[in-house]
Amino acid sequence: MTNKVSIIVPCFNHAKYLEECIQSVMNQSYPNWECIIVDDGSTDDTAVVSKKLENDRIRYVYQENKGLSGARNTGIRNASGDYILPLDADDTLNPLALEKMMDVFDQNPDTLIVFSDTITFGHTSKKSNLQEKFTLQELLLGNKLYCTSMFAKKYFDEGIIYDEKLRHGFEDWEFWIQLISSHRNQPITKIDYVVFNYRSHPDTSMIKDITGSNDKKEFIYHAVYEKHKALFHEFFPSYIALLNRKTFYEIKLENIYNSKPYRIYNFLKNLFR
Repeated sequence: MTNKVSIIVPCFNHAKYLEECIQSVMNQSYPNWECIIVDDGSTDDTAVVSKKLENDRIRYVYQENKGLSGARNTGIRNASGDYILPLDADDTLNPLALEKMMDVFDQNPDTLIVFSDTITFGHTSKKSNLQEKFTLQELLLGNKLYCTSMFAKKYFDEGIIYDEKLRHGFEDWEFWIQLISSHRNQPITKIDYVVFNYRSHPDTSMIKDITGSNDKKEFIYHAVYEKHKALFHEFFPSYIALLNRKTFYEIKLENIYNSKPYRIYNFLKNLFR
């Protein structure tokens, strides 16, 4: 009997893409799968579309809005599969995705994660070029994997879950830090086959939103650092000390610039310029 794969599809107001996404799941060459659509409090036709798609392998779960992490966690908690593959509702799988990924786990059950490049479609078109091998230290500096990568459900059951406090993005990066740092000796395998296609949207991506907002970036990096402080200190003791000194002087300067004497001085300086 082949291992079962649970495909977790969080959906928030992406009803217009959902049918295409689920059709790509139904087109899989690998036979033993289930799909769980998690409606994260959508206000569009997500419920209508999902219920039309429901059958003995495709299930629909509704929840009040909790964000992407909360939707993924809900989906995985409802999953009965041995392996988990998250898939965003506006993306699509390629037909051999599950087969190619499960080949790796069948050959080496100790494999921690199987991942691949992606092809972007929609507003832009390109193929990614992810590093085949990376270290935990490199992962701490930035994400190296897409969310649509496969891992065993047992790790989630052990307590490695998506952080629901990270509602502004990069929740998948933090999840990979948790998983990889706690299983450092297990292999992570990149396959040549492109597992999924990533849909790009004009001026609406979460990454654009984050990179355009220093406040959001600061919140995310601070939250990840605070959660994994010991890990960051293990690999970057000097870097963290430098960062702390930099933050200290930035705060000190900000306090000076915001002080009443400085504001009066600045006003008079500009007045008589």
